[in-house]
Amino acid sequence: MVPASNIVDPVMGPTSISHHYQNRVVVISGGSSGIGLGISHHLATLGATVVIFGRSQDKLDAATAAIAGQGGNAVGYSVDVRDAPGIVERLADVAQQHGPLDLVIAAAAGNFFAPADKLSANGFKTVIDIDLIGTFNVFSAALPHTRKPGGVLLAITAPQAQRAIPNQAHACAAKAGIDMLVKCLALEWGAKGVRVNAVSPGPIAGTEGLARLSATPEIETAVRNNTALKAFGEVSDIARAVAYLGSPDARYVTGTILDCDGGMRLGNFPSL
Repeated sequence: MVPASNIVDPVMGPTSISHHYQNRVVVISGGSSGIGLGISHHLATLGATVVIFGRSQDKLDAATAAIAGQGGNAVGYSVDVRDAPGIVERLADVAQQHGPLDLVIAAAAGNFFAPADKLSANGFKTVIDIDLIGTFNVFSAALPHTRKPGGVLLAITAPQAQRAIPNQAHACAAKAGIDMLVKCLALEWGAKGVRVNAVSPGPIAGTEGLARLSATPEIETAVRNNTALKAFGEVSDIARAVAYLGSPDARYVTGTILDCDGGMRLGNFPSL
C-alpha cells in the first residue's frame, strides 16, 4: 500500500494535509489552553512553526515545552488581545523573526454564565473586549504581515452566534459579532489574496467550557442530547477543521463559518 503522504491526485496534488504545513508560520492567540492548545499541538505535528499568544507566561511555557517534547516547533509570547498596540508590536516581531504569516488564528475567549438581569456592564464589556474586539485586534495587526496571496485568518466562534442560549447574552452577542466580522473582512480582504474564515465548535469533551455547562450528570446528558449526533466532540475534531481551512485544500473558501458542533446549532433534540 502506498503511504497516504505519498499519494498524489493528478488534479489536486498530494492528498495529505501535512504537506501544506511544512515550514509554515502559524500564530494562534489563546493557544496555550483548551481548544487553542489542541490546535497548537496539531499544527505543530503537521510541521508548522507555531507562535502562541497568551496572558500567562507559565501556561505558554508549559504549552511550548509539551509541543517541543513531541518534536514540534513552538514559541510563546505573553500579550493580551485587548492590548491593540501590544498585538501590533508582537506580530511585527514575529514576522521579522519568522517571515510572512501563513495562518493566524484568533482563539482567545472569555466567558461565564450569568442571567442578563444579573450581568454587569463590565462583565458584558469584558467578554466583548476579549472575544470580538480581541479578534479584530489580532486580524487587523496581522494583515500587513500575512502572506499574500495565500494567507489565512481564522476565528474560533461558537453556536451562541446563531442561537439564543440562556445566561449567555454576552457570549451570544460577542460570537455573533465575530461571525459578521469574518464575513466583512473576507469581503474586503479577498482582493489582497487573504482568506478569512471561522470554525464554530459545539460541546467539546474535556474542555472548561463543557465542564461549566455540564455541572451535573443530568445537565451533561441534556447537553449531549441537544446535538443532532447525540455526542460530544473532541478537541481533535476542531483542530482538523482548522487545519483544513488553513490549508490550500480550502483555497476557494472564504467568509465561511464551519460548524463543527454535532448539529447543536440546529435546535433542541429530545431524547429518543
